[in-house]
Amino acid sequence: MSTVSVPERQAFWRNFDIQYRSTHAELRPMKRVMWELPHWMHWLGGVLETHGYTSMDVLDLYTEPGAVGVAGSVDDSVVRAALREHPGDVYLFSPMTVNLPIALQIAHAVKDAFPRSVTVFGGIAATPLRRIVAADPSVDYVVTDRGEIALPALLDALRGPGEPDAVGHLTYRDRDGIVRSTGLRYPDLPVAELPFPKVDLFPRSTGEDLRYLRQVYALGCPYKCSFCTIQTIGRKAEYFAIDRVLAEIHAYRERYGEHHHLYWGDETFTLHPEHTLELLSALEAEGDIAYDCQTRLNCLGDPKVLRGLKASGCRWIEIGLETAGQDSHHLHKHHMKLDPTEETLKKIRDEGLAACAFTVNGFPEQTPDQMRRSVEWVCGLIEKDLLQASYLFGLVPYPGSALYQAPEQYGMKLLHHEYGLYHEDMPPVYETPHAKPDEIYEVFLEGVEWLGEAMGKRPHFGEPPAEEELGSYGNFWDGAHV
Repeated sequence: MSTVSVPERQAFWRNFDIQYRSTHAELRPMKRVMWELPHWMHWLGGVLETHGYTSMDVLDLYTEPGAVGVAGSVDDSVVRAALREHPGDVYLFSPMTVNLPIALQIAHAVKDAFPRSVTVFGGIAATPLRRIVAADPSVDYVVTDRGEIALPALLDALRGPGEPDAVGHLTYRDRDGIVRSTGLRYPDLPVAELPFPKVDLFPRSTGEDLRYLRQVYALGCPYKCSFCTIQTIGRKAEYFAIDRVLAEIHAYRERYGEHHHLYWGDETFTLHPEHTLELLSALEAEGDIAYDCQTRLNCLGDPKVLRGLKASGCRWIEIGLETAGQDSHHLHKHHMKLDPTEETLKKIRDEGLAACAFTVNGFPEQTPDQMRRSVEWVCGLIEKDLLQASYLFGLVPYPGSALYQAPEQYGMKLLHHEYGLYHEDMPPVYETPHAKPDEIYEVFLEGVEWLGEAMGKRPHFGEPPAEEELGSYGNFWDGAHV
């Protein structure tokens, strides 16, 4: 995600980093700020390789100095220089919403440099915006939803006698320039049939740029939060075989560094205790895998799961608390009750596990004072050592979410569709009966400062850094990607 310089973030990220790194003794500073490998690229790389497409490369502009600036901008000369070194027949794009304008600029540069090449967009932003993306003259095709079947079918049609309009999950411009979508729908490929990822897509040295290795145990999430776009990959959690998961972990660590810990990308890692405990037992048997995970508060009530998390190498649990308003949870995040928050967090802490919250500012039914109370509530949990840290994001009605599809049902008025401004650190792109964008953003900036101060306490887990080491903490906050 493109960086936006927010001065209030400096102390926030520095203190967040101190809390985080106190629980991760093996962590090394990133050489260049990449954070994690783009999992979808390795995934589709494995799919394409299985179908005989073995010549593929990565156009890495993410860590290229000066390539991407403030949201919505890209240095055309840097892009064109990179393209000259990476000529291709087909270029694949899967941007997040805020990066969509940047991706389209790069696609324009591709078309200028290689007019006969084909550009294909897909992913969580291109799927709901398929008609808008396909209408752009630099885009040839949009593959919607999951692409494990559609993408190879499209490439087969492009190199053979077939016609792309016979491929499912496809939106494109016909010869008359009219945007059309094919009617054919493919079933989701069962996870047991997904090919092994192409782990070696990036050079080994990329491991020096990573914070962690992202891993997935299950695809899909049954919850339907109003601000989430996970529906792109399905509502039902489907689990990979344990042997497959461990094989991926070993392959990624062998390629990019055995010292790396994992981040489980499952939307709700502890959703089903029986599946969770099966994996935790396997991780404990491995004995040398440290990891973080994300889940929901209501999925952390089983003491066996908490014990298993600790025994299997869990260091850090990220929990979507979002807001202190129970009414807001009823509206936006079903089955989430706040009454057990302190009791559950205390159990997590007493098990020896560090907890971090996801906090979201700007729910449309809240007044600015109610937004402030949510931040104060989270600060209080940090001060009690029930949380070690918390993110703070501005609410963004991303395309594909219920908030974007029907904003009026939530009392929200979208002000524009300039997607380069759909950023969690920027002023909101909506107004409500209770607050204008500048009022919501003012609370956000206050909240960043308050949480930064709250996280400035001595870590509950681990040791604080030595004075001479402090300069390396939080130094990714500006001029990089966060």
